[in-house]
Amino acid sequence: MKTSLIIGGTKGIGKEISKRLKSRGDRVYVVSRKKINKKNYIQFDITKDDVSILLNKIKKLNYLIFAQRYRGDKEESHFEVSVQSTDKIIKAFKKRFNKEASVIIIGSVATSHIITEQSASYHASRAALESLMKYYAVEYGKNKIRFNCVSPDILIKDENKKFLTKNHPLVKSARKITPLKRIGKSRDLSNLIEFLCSEKSSFITGQTIFVDGGLSIVGQRSVKKI
Repeated sequence: MKTSLIIGGTKGIGKEISKRLKSRGDRVYVVSRKKINKKNYIQFDITKDDVSILLNKIKKLNYLIFAQRYRGDKEESHFEVSVQSTDKIIKAFKKRFNKEASVIIIGSVATSHIITEQSASYHASRAALESLMKYYAVEYGKNKIRFNCVSPDILIKDENKKFLTKNHPLVKSARKITPLKRIGKSRDLSNLIEFLCSEKSSFITGQTIFVDGGLSIVGQRSVKKI
């Protein structure tokens, strides 16, 4: 049985990934700041708690997925939650990974273009995560540990599906300018995560894969014409 650990897997995309990996038979551990009385849920504050809490629960690990995100107003907390905590956990599990392990960081399309409603720190921290992934892909490659980023655009998930209906202006706009003519769903991302958390992707490392229906390759002039 494969063992997976999801940092930030209680809701949104993390929850969808958890369900997908459990359905295929993984033993899935989920990290949350809040106490959840369910099997294999670990209460752990990634910015404050000692990582030994996780190490005491998980002796060997196949797949590590980082799905956490800071949503507050403190600029420095973007780096603390996204970058520093990710780095800390990766280092802690270095000797706990099984052969052909895979680490996946959920990033953002903000690494390649600007999302005006997000802050400078958000963009900088997302770019730092991508660089961190590339560094560890090289550093841990000799140990057969793979590192990749997946970068989604807006996705429909349980928490926003009542808001992002087919008649919502954002959805209508996205369908118009996206090459695949639809807005993404959380399962589109979890499909990719499942692939990267398998031997089928054993020669893929150090990559950033966009999950946006092709929107990131459409030029500004083309968007204006659509």
